[in-house]
Amino acid sequence: MAKISLGRGIDSLYGEEPREEPSSSIPVASVHPNPYQPRKSFASEALEELASSMKRHGLLHPVMVMKKGNGYTLVSGERRLRAAESLGWSEIPAIVKNFTDQDLLEIALVENLKRSDLNPVEIATGLRRLSEEFQWTQENLSEYIGFKRSTVANYLRILDLQTEVLSAVAMGEVTFGHAKILSPLPPEDQVRWMKEIIAKDLSIRALEDRLARIQKKRPETTDESMLVWIRENSQSLERSIPCRARITKQKKGWKVELSFNKMEGLEAMITRLADNADEKQEGSLDEK
Repeated sequence: MAKISLGRGIDSLYGEEPREEPSSSIPVASVHPNPYQPRKSFASEALEELASSMKRHGLLHPVMVMKKGNGYTLVSGERRLRAAESLGWSEIPAIVKNFTDQDLLEIALVENLKRSDLNPVEIATGLRRLSEEFQWTQENLSEYIGFKRSTVANYLRILDLQTEVLSAVAMGEVTFGHAKILSPLPPEDQVRWMKEIIAKDLSIRALEDRLARIQKKRPETTDESMLVWIRENSQSLERSIPCRARITKQKKGWKVELSFNKMEGLEAMITRLADNADEKQEGSLDEK
């Protein structure tokens, strides 16, 4: 995955003051996971290495928690907490602070983006939760996380991929770059090309070239076949953008009209076109 540059960064969530010393040591069993944690998988080897380090040197950075009922909700430091559990620790050094639900999600997402790579699906899911649960716009997400707006749009778009394809992206069998190309395709084509990528180890550029060579058949001259062609291609546009599309044959050439219910839809299409143009100019830097 490309290097991630965060905008405000996690320090802005903790305030401008230096990090605090642990408030206290709290029972490990009293700490409950952060419900907004975007990371769903933790590499066992990395956890073992962390546990080994903590066994030799202790915990260098306390976990951060918030008081919740009779226990605590973890704000940051899930890998450290899991390592402590594996070592059989009964207590763990912790900083206790008050946070809102939005703070919990922001900190969990930003900390993971900054300190250890999430897979593209986990990133996209975290961004969508910020968008849906806290009404963040793509512009807000771009400014806060430090992604280009087009990158935010691409992450959110891959969540519409077929389940089988999304699983392959999460497992690393298909890259984020591949997923961006597959996202506008019809469902059956997404799965077919996903299998082709894995079976033939296709690079992003190779996938683009192969898709470019597949041209739709030109319509025949009969009125009926022309109408079928227009209907099918209008539907393809509506699926991939999405919008309401109308294609009409002119005396000289063709006319395409796109209608959007909201400005966000139009902005997303413009961003997508601009992003594709940028990628063509820069070359496929994230190729395998």
